Amino acid sequence: METITTKPVQTSSHTTPMDVFIDIVRILLDNALTWQVEGINEKENSLLIQVSYQPQLTRHRKALENMKSILADYGYYVKGSPNDDAEQNS
Repeated sequence: METITTKPVQTSSHTTPMDVFIDIVRILLDNALTWQVEGINEKENSLLIQVSYQPQLTRHRKALENMKSILADYGYYVKGSPNDDAEQNS
């Protein structure tokens, strides 16, 4: 009898603005990551995306890092630098 071994899968959820949605989906598809939309926020024009990945796979880890980097850069672009607020209050 053959034993089937499954590799551990983890999930994480990410709020994804529609402005970068296509970029994020491209990363998910290019790296064969399983994902689904958990929710939609029409006021913020964003989606909550759940991603399933295998943490032992370098490709999956790098894809998640890339995705998080895009989301962080977008947040920085939209909200600006924390120093911007300090300069305006001076």
